Amino acid sequence: MNHEFMGVTMMLRTVSAVCIALMVVLSGMFPDVSRADNRKGVSAWPEKGAVDYRVSYGEGGMVIGQAYYSWEHNGEKYQMRLALETTGMAAMLYKLDYVQLSQGDIGKDGLRPLRFDVTQQGKTPEMALFDWNGETGARVSIRRGAEERHNLELAPGDQDILSIWRQIGHVGKLPDSLLVVGNKNARRAQVVDLGDVDLKVSAGRFATRHFSARSDDGKLKIDFWLANGHHMVPVRVILGGDKSEALVLEAATIRAPSPN
Repeated sequence: MNHEFMGVTMMLRTVSAVCIALMVVLSGMFPDVSRADNRKGVSAWPEKGAVDYRVSYGEGGMVIGQAYYSWEHNGEKYQMRLALETTGMAAMLYKLDYVQLSQGDIGKDGLRPLRFDVTQQGKTPEMALFDWNGETGARVSIRRGAEERHNLELAPGDQDILSIWRQIGHVGKLPDSLLVVGNKNARRAQVVDLGDVDLKVSAGRFATRHFSARSDDGKLKIDFWLANGHHMVPVRVILGGDKSEALVLEAATIRAPSPN
């Protein structure tokens, strides 16, 4: 689906399929603080920042949209946001306005999500509510509006599908297995450090560390390239494992303090 198209009809058919695939993949603030904070990773994480991404369908495939990733924290609380939208021909055929929001605490073991929300124009809001101190132990409730779809047990270090973007760089090493919680379900994933990669994207050339998260059933596949020396910001993210059908996010602009 990432080859050259020979006519308008074929292009429209392909872009339509891309929009459908985009939806399939997706289904799967605080005041300034002047005191020092000795929690892991906080000193290396700017209190606020943002990254703009180009979004393409497949490795080297057509650009179908853009994404905006931002964060704020005060050393104790964090908020992260990812907004995706279609552009160009894809937007003409399907206007996507999709937002993920992760909010939670920061402690000695990194990020601990409290709430994960997904909103999309014209659809019922979906969310995951984390209760780390419940009477029956730590659990997460995954909901569509007022309807609970799943209620699952949590373990220390478990993350939502957005907070994991930072958690990997925040603590340096994740558990070999953790629960990754989304707006529709949660899956236990294995996280693997794939080593250093010299990577060039629109925002520049970066020395990165490549991490991969995979669920046992193969339905959750995420790859991250975190920029060493640039606050471990994700400069490349691949959602989905098949290179021809995955969503590829590559940094176009990074808005964060320059590293010292």
